[in-house]
Amino acid sequence: MKKQNDPNKSDLINWVEDPESVTPNNIDSWHIGRKFSRLPSKGDLKTQGFLPIAKGWLPKKPIIRTDTRVLGLGSCFASNFILWLADNGFNRLYPESPYNALLKFGSGFENAAVIAQQFRWAFGELAPDTVLWIDKNKQVFEATEERRVLVRETLEKTDVVILTLGVSEIWYDSKTDEPLWRALTKSTFDPDRHVFRVESVEKTVFWLETIEKIRKQYLPNLKVIYTVSPVKLKNTFRSISAISANSVSKAILRSALDEFIRGHDELLNHELFYFPSYEIVYDFFRDPFEEDNRHICSYVPEQIIRFFAEYYCEQVVPNSNEESNDAEVYTNELFSRISGLEQEVKNLHKVAGERLAVIEELDKAAKERLVLVNRLSEEIKKIRDNK
Repeated sequence: MKKQNDPNKSDLINWVEDPESVTPNNIDSWHIGRKFSRLPSKGDLKTQGFLPIAKGWLPKKPIIRTDTRVLGLGSCFASNFILWLADNGFNRLYPESPYNALLKFGSGFENAAVIAQQFRWAFGELAPDTVLWIDKNKQVFEATEERRVLVRETLEKTDVVILTLGVSEIWYDSKTDEPLWRALTKSTFDPDRHVFRVESVEKTVFWLETIEKIRKQYLPNLKVIYTVSPVKLKNTFRSISAISANSVSKAILRSALDEFIRGHDELLNHELFYFPSYEIVYDFFRDPFEEDNRHICSYVPEQIIRFFAEYYCEQVVPNSNEESNDAEVYTNELFSRISGLEQEVKNLHKVAGERLAVIEELDKAAKERLVLVNRLSEEIKKIRDNK
């Protein structure tokens, strides 16, 4: 039986203004300030597209022209922007070299510590004998003077760098306190000095400030567009769920970036930029991930980069095959997903047909062998009957 004095559950859960409690003394409204912003509803996103998510983050005018040299560093998601620029007539003046760490391995520099390390190395603030760099082919990458000069010259020739942070989990050398590009190979790993850690918000801000200090000192004309990669951790070196580790990793990066940008508010949307690709993926699309639950479906970066180009790039020629209204992306996602599912069904039908053909061949062979077995059995029986 419910006690008479028990509060109603809805009163504990919901905060609803009681009209009877309104008096001349409390008829005042809540103070909301000049920068108040409401959470967009699903209806807002349907009608306005990505704009409610990008509020406050867009430049007043485009900063990328066809002759602007743009470099992408960080998570593999950054390569989407660079590839789009190349395919659409931008970034034609960039030098290329197989010995340039930034151009060759830039999409693998996924944390702020490693990216800051490249800036420090390029401008002589890092002793090359304190680092151990292993590339994706498990080969040692030597920090030679020739390569350092090449990296510095590349940065000096860059107008805009798109810097995409992917993880806050890092490996580092406890003896030199220098970060490693990634986990080491068995032959190079030393358990007494190579240590894993989750970089804190404070330390991540420190690395971002390191990049900014070098930018101001050596690269005053360089513009930096920061993003957070929506691509999830493939695995974690922590003894917890990779899903939980990914949530923590992204939260650290996003919090650190916000703290860093708030500390340079006068540079926002002039020299320092933040493009909310991470928020667009997680808060706009219904089902943005592939079956591996890690990588983004192809139609997602296409829509995001088209939106990016609209505000960051000059002289963008619209593709007549694409919808021009960002708000319709909300509906287009469903059509793209349906199209993908239809293709998957076709693929499954094809596989099923191929397997059915194999089964029929096996069935045919089995029946032929059964006929042969029966024939042999009859022959054996005749031989036994004649004895």
